[in-house]
Amino acid sequence: MVHLSLLSATAGLLAAASSLVSATPVPSHQNDQPRAHIIPFVSKHAAARRSESYNSADVVKRDLDRIRRRNQVADSMKRSGAKKFNMKRLAAALEPYDINTLRKARTKRQGYAADPLVNSGDALYYGNINIGTPAQFTTIDFDTGSSDLIVPSVDCANCTGPFFDPSKSTSFSTTNQPFATAFGDGSTANGVLSTETVSIGSIGIQNQPFAVITQASVGFDGPNAGLMGLAFPTIAQTRATPWFMNLANQGALASNVVSFYLSRQGADGSELCVGCIDSTKFTGEPEYFPLTPGNSSQKYWDIATQGFTYNNNLVTQPMTATIDSGTSRIYLPPSQAAALYANIPGAQAAADGTHFTFPCANAGSIGAIGMAFSSKTVFNINPNQFVVVFDEASDLCAGAVLSSGNEDGTALVGDAFMSSYYSIFDYGNMRIGFAQAV
Repeated sequence: MVHLSLLSATAGLLAAASSLVSATPVPSHQNDQPRAHIIPFVSKHAAARRSESYNSADVVKRDLDRIRRRNQVADSMKRSGAKKFNMKRLAAALEPYDINTLRKARTKRQGYAADPLVNSGDALYYGNINIGTPAQFTTIDFDTGSSDLIVPSVDCANCTGPFFDPSKSTSFSTTNQPFATAFGDGSTANGVLSTETVSIGSIGIQNQPFAVITQASVGFDGPNAGLMGLAFPTIAQTRATPWFMNLANQGALASNVVSFYLSRQGADGSELCVGCIDSTKFTGEPEYFPLTPGNSSQKYWDIATQGFTYNNNLVTQPMTATIDSGTSRIYLPPSQAAALYANIPGAQAAADGTHFTFPCANAGSIGAIGMAFSSKTVFNINPNQFVVVFDEASDLCAGAVLSSGNEDGTALVGDAFMSSYYSIFDYGNMRIGFAQAV
């Protein structure tokens, strides 16, 4: 992230930009729109040539399915009336517990766990949970864009293991209430609502409601077995309080946060910290932004953004940013995506209606692309996470910012951004924090 003046590229954005002042003096010989200072990463040219573990069609299809499902949930909620949840955030004033600072302390707070995550091609990050008594482990996509815990049983065809076997758990209980969900690609999953003991490391909760999946269509599979939603109860199809918030409401966490470190370029070291942050994974101090609307009707981890930037100049309109660990890329309304790519030499909309492509030879000349939230800081995206090979035969590259197809004023901000910044989801204080990831 940088602290430079944001000078509007259009007259319509000038007023918003003028309130953002430079944190460091700009030498007088520079022009009025200084190029962004980018913290050095791997060469952009190298990034433009990377294609291993990236299947653009598969990744984007999965993300767009999530967008369609999000819209279906929103439509359903409008028809049934707004839902609210009980905001019981015990010890809400506690600052995030840093497991690194206090690692050597004689007395440590209880109630936190650091869960290593597997980086699957920079497109999906998943880790382990334990479920049942005695504990059975399975692999989970920890998703801040949904609110349900979904785990496949040993009886599920077309599912991915490790599977959960209810018959081997003494703490399993079923409600016999059917559960069904459908996704934008037409795939479905069916099962029953149940309760079980669910834990990560030393922290866990008994009688956690979840959906045990017994049937699924082709397409309901992946490198991970299940899904743990970390968003708010208002969008839970199971009508249950998510596992993380259950722990927080019961005062079981050292601090009421869940935080992510997502590694880049397939590297090891990704981590989910429940009840904690890990300062070995970032530099500087986190900067926090309040949730919107920030009350008991909260659905997603939404924060206000002034817009997206190119070389620290605002080039889009303000939007609501949904920070979503379960989405691989970044999705903007079509008009806002087009406004961003208008600044990139040779960029044009691809025939698929979602990507924007440009000659790979131009990758090294692309300026800094980022976001400005409600402060003077510009959060630039790691260039290695922005440029990917789109079509090797024609030497075309694409950007990690795509069109969502919806003019809804929402930016769906996924792993392409979160891998650049350590991300702290602070339920206790209803805010999100970002710090420069190592």
